[in-house]
Amino acid sequence: MTGFLTGCRLALWGWLWLGLAAACLLGPPAFGRGASEDGPLDLDQPTTLYRWKYRSGDNPAWAAPDFDDADWALLDLTPGPRFPNGPRLGLGWYRAEVTVINAHRPGIRPFHLASVCAYEAYVNGERVGQYGKVAPQPRFPDGRFQPPIAIPAEALRPDGRLVIAIRARERSGMLENSVAFLGAQLGDVNRLASEVAQRRAEAMRRDVARLSFVFAFAFFALYHLYLYGNLFAYGHKKDCAEYLWLGIVALGYAVNSLSISSALTDHFSPTAYRLLNAVSVHAQLLGGAAFIYSFLRRPMPRWARWHQASQVACIAGTLAFPSWALSQSVNQPLFAASVLSLLLPVAAQIVRLARQGVAEAQTLRLAISLIAGAEAIQVARLALSALGVSEESWARWVFHGSFNYAVDVSFSYFLLAMAVTVARRYRDEIEAANRNLESAVAERTAEVRRQRDELESKNQDIEDSLRYAQTMQQAILPALDDMRRGFAEVFVLWKPRDIVSGDFYWFHQTDAACLLIVADCTGHGVPGAFMAFIGNDLLNQIVVERGVDDPARILTELDAGVQRALKQSNQHGAGAGDSRVDDGMDIGVCRFSAEGVTFAGARRPLYVVADGRVTEYPGARHPIGGRARKARRFENAAVAVAPNAMIYLATDGFADQPSADGKRFKTRSLIRLLEEIWAQPAAQQQAMLEACLARHAGGAAQRDDITVVGARLGHGLARYLNGEVTTAHGDS
Repeated sequence: MTGFLTGCRLALWGWLWLGLAAACLLGPPAFGRGASEDGPLDLDQPTTLYRWKYRSGDNPAWAAPDFDDADWALLDLTPGPRFPNGPRLGLGWYRAEVTVINAHRPGIRPFHLASVCAYEAYVNGERVGQYGKVAPQPRFPDGRFQPPIAIPAEALRPDGRLVIAIRARERSGMLENSVAFLGAQLGDVNRLASEVAQRRAEAMRRDVARLSFVFAFAFFALYHLYLYGNLFAYGHKKDCAEYLWLGIVALGYAVNSLSISSALTDHFSPTAYRLLNAVSVHAQLLGGAAFIYSFLRRPMPRWARWHQASQVACIAGTLAFPSWALSQSVNQPLFAASVLSLLLPVAAQIVRLARQGVAEAQTLRLAISLIAGAEAIQVARLALSALGVSEESWARWVFHGSFNYAVDVSFSYFLLAMAVTVARRYRDEIEAANRNLESAVAERTAEVRRQRDELESKNQDIEDSLRYAQTMQQAILPALDDMRRGFAEVFVLWKPRDIVSGDFYWFHQTDAACLLIVADCTGHGVPGAFMAFIGNDLLNQIVVERGVDDPARILTELDAGVQRALKQSNQHGAGAGDSRVDDGMDIGVCRFSAEGVTFAGARRPLYVVADGRVTEYPGARHPIGGRARKARRFENAAVAVAPNAMIYLATDGFADQPSADGKRFKTRSLIRLLEEIWAQPAAQQQAMLEACLARHAGGAAQRDDITVVGARLGHGLARYLNGEVTTAHGDS
């Protein structure tokens, strides 16, 4: 069985090279059958004129019907293996004389090679039309389906004699032709035009199927190039090369199919579509070698890399020097060398690997064999046509319509087989990688869950500790009932940002006076709470133990105590014990006694609201604690209080609270709010402050600890503090 398959493959390759040789030696196929020109020609049936007289040069008198052309060269342009009579390039004239009947609407349609011939047609000395421009600046139009030229009535003679003269300029093109004018067709002009339209329609119908393959191959190529781009972008550089090379091969074949379709040859010059054809072939060879070795999972040998480099050079040379590279003497040997130098060693390796049972090699062998068989059929068609074998002869099976697109179908099979094999292979690799990944993910998930449980346990321990610290902090804060005994009304808005707070308030009452203090320590959360404990302890030492009740002196000793507790230097910011701890607090101290209301502050003010107006008593501009460049001084301020007035001490947390769009509440807004709510009962004031804060914050998180303490001075207490009575009792 293996020997039989090998024999079949050798037979197919033999047909291929035999057909190529025959096509090259025998030339183009016949253009049609000419009628006998000995008798009158019936123009009801189009007739092709192949017998002409020719003379090079240019003389307008040569168009005259009575001109003696006996010494002109006699030509027989009947299609065959070779065009006789040698080259006829440049400017020259063709003459033919016929007698016609039924010349109702006569027309003439010269035949010539596309893009290399321009002519003027004369009948009985009358110029009837032209194609392109002959002189002085010649222009050679593109396209194969030029319309016929109508012969006007004034150019006809009663006896039916027609002397046809063609003034032609011929040039050599990419096919290195030695002739361009191939004869002319006479007949009814409408029928000739109908035949041209029919041939154009047939070419378009053939192009529908071919262009369908072109778009399918182009889509296939772009899709695989897209896959390559995605895989490359995600780091799979080595595993995605097959998609790149398969896309290049498919794109090259799409361009190659487009280059031989009528859609291109009828609208562009032969140079354009031959350029596309050559570049696309070299691109297929460039991508084909790389794809095959990548598909077989074999390292590309050095000779194959040199072959790729040669194809890149061929593409560059073709684009840079098209006239030279597309000439037959260069293009055909170059193409044959490029194909054979790659095909023979690669085919040998594929066959060897296929015999060893490599599945990819077996798939390649089948696909390439189908392509080779299809190419052999197409070449056999060209060879048989050149030999004059008709479609009705013994070889009619070669011309069967099912073989019209055999190459496209076989190449489609090749692309699909390669794509399916590559996709399956990557699917298996991806599934294996997914299984490994799932196993790794499961292990990692278990580890993450263990760490999460451990972290949750630690967080719970920390939170429990903070909750206990919160209980301790709340325990050292003054009770609201104790504060109410000193004022007519009082409220405390205390909102830690975290569980514990860096803000604290302090209250102490004796027979002679009472002190109300609000402090904002550096930081919040645990660090702020530590500072709050330090501040609370220092106030107990200063006020309760040592009996200091002067606000300015309290601040001075508190400042010194904080610096001692945190080992901060007070000698201009330098000292042996300098630990660079700048923590401290902002604080406001208000004393109520028979001498009146006295306030001293460190970067915190006192607000007094009476009759809807706010009076602000600012504090010193330096804080408590931290390193100081010079000695700090705190001064008392005497506060005038009106009956039923409200006093407020607050930290900066309320004013600094941002909204959802990042805008701070600001101190000015807080002052306006106090002016609006001061007359309300204390509990209602606290509720209104909390509601306004919530509306402003929206979804924004709390930025800092917030503390606002408000106290109302009743009529009796206000009169006592102002010295109008000797006792504070009797307040209503």
